[in-house]
Amino acid sequence: MPTGTYVVEVDWGNDGAFTGTGEAVTSRTLRVEFSRGRDVDSQLTGRSVAGTMQVLLNNQSGDYNSFNSTGSLYGSLLPGRLVQLRMTGPGTATGTLWRGYIERIIPKPSVKGLDTAIIECIGPLGFLNQKYVSIPMLTSAAGGSVIGTILDEAGWSTATGYRDLDAGQTTIRRIWINQERALDAMRKVEETEGGFLRESGSGGIVFEGRQRRMGGTYQTPQATFSDAAAGTVVYNVIEQEDPLPFVFTEFIATITPYTLGATGTLWTLSDTGANSPVMGPSSTRTIWADYPGATATTNAIAVDSWITPTATTDYNITSDSAGTGTNLNTGVALTVRSYGNQFRMLFNNTGTRNAYLTTLNVRGVPLLRQDRVLVSATSTGTAFGTRTHPSKAEFIPDANEAKDWADWNSAVYGTPAVRFSMQFIANRTTAMLTQAATREISHRITIVATGSGNLGMTREVYIEAMRHIIDSDRTHTVIYYLSDGTQLSDGWALNTSDLGTRTRLMY
Repeated sequence: MPTGTYVVEVDWGNDGAFTGTGEAVTSRTLRVEFSRGRDVDSQLTGRSVAGTMQVLLNNQSGDYNSFNSTGSLYGSLLPGRLVQLRMTGPGTATGTLWRGYIERIIPKPSVKGLDTAIIECIGPLGFLNQKYVSIPMLTSAAGGSVIGTILDEAGWSTATGYRDLDAGQTTIRRIWINQERALDAMRKVEETEGGFLRESGSGGIVFEGRQRRMGGTYQTPQATFSDAAAGTVVYNVIEQEDPLPFVFTEFIATITPYTLGATGTLWTLSDTGANSPVMGPSSTRTIWADYPGATATTNAIAVDSWITPTATTDYNITSDSAGTGTNLNTGVALTVRSYGNQFRMLFNNTGTRNAYLTTLNVRGVPLLRQDRVLVSATSTGTAFGTRTHPSKAEFIPDANEAKDWADWNSAVYGTPAVRFSMQFIANRTTAMLTQAATREISHRITIVATGSGNLGMTREVYIEAMRHIIDSDRTHTVIYYLSDGTQLSDGWALNTSDLGTRTRLMY
């Protein structure tokens, strides 16, 4: 049997490279296991969760003990360090298999045996989910653009390989995010688009619009996995999973219309007089306005546009808290940042004496929520009874698109679709090692299960999740979790399909 060549690297120096002391940990690696992809292998209900990787290291040196002051890595054994696993052969079996960040390091000392340590890592989605973000009110925005704005707010790199974002099919009429975890914020766009947010093997964030799989190489099987002993790429285990939990006969979507209110004062500083915020000489003070507040109308939900406060009209700054001293408005600079529910004001006192913010009002145009609209569609089949799937999307733009979503999904998911898990030993042949190195989430492959697999079918499927285990002897086991590719193959997309012959219109 051939064996793969693997490289495990940790960026202990936190410089974006893997060239520092002790950063090549391959020689100390005893076992690696990683996974990424959907939590459930269903294109409707499955959502990509944060990838994970566990690296078991020989720690006889004690270098991976964070409290060992004599260790070569003392002071660098910190969470957030970049980690990657690469395959460099044989032949074309090359590529980055997993890339993410250290979550924790757990030493495993042994009185009689080998001292080891486990590096537990999380993928980009998990890393981003540690960060809270707010974004301004966006209007008429493509889903991929909104995802990009969220990534910007989270400080995610714009370098090549870190983002692969489709624009998507839905134009979101308006969306805003107020102090939410970055992953939760991106989920709102994913749900509205009906797309797929995931991680790439090279550590990037991928946003697939709902029609990505309807064109290009996503409609062409990239490999064939067979149960025939003489096959080129052979699996050793296949299991057909229960499709019934993912059959739905009724789909319901909710649309929330909005309208704009009248321009007016949306927020007033309550601290006045002796409680007036004070800024010392050459110092700054940050004030946040939050909306809706106590005086907002009951259907107020956010702010369409904030108006930057102007001196005298909206605020006054004086030399005493009573507001009767010298006016210091011209000696204090104001910078602002607008969000959907909040407005940040940074006052910078450039003068030489204390400055008191004695009055402050913030004006703007409120966004008012109107009565919600529910749209539903029911499949024609009755064999499975009523199985309802409500949409989680908050920003579906209108009832027409909601109806298209419900109609499409009721047609596709009203009957059972095949779901598989399939396992193969990658180091059985070089060709299979190449498959392990190059297959990615969303790739389309063919499963032949007409022989020893005994399922009596040949089926095109999509890879929805994967798990790799590489043992100390470099036995490389791969498990794919697969959804039906044929189920969605009759969707019509512009410049891809022949409408009315083998296809039906997608939304």
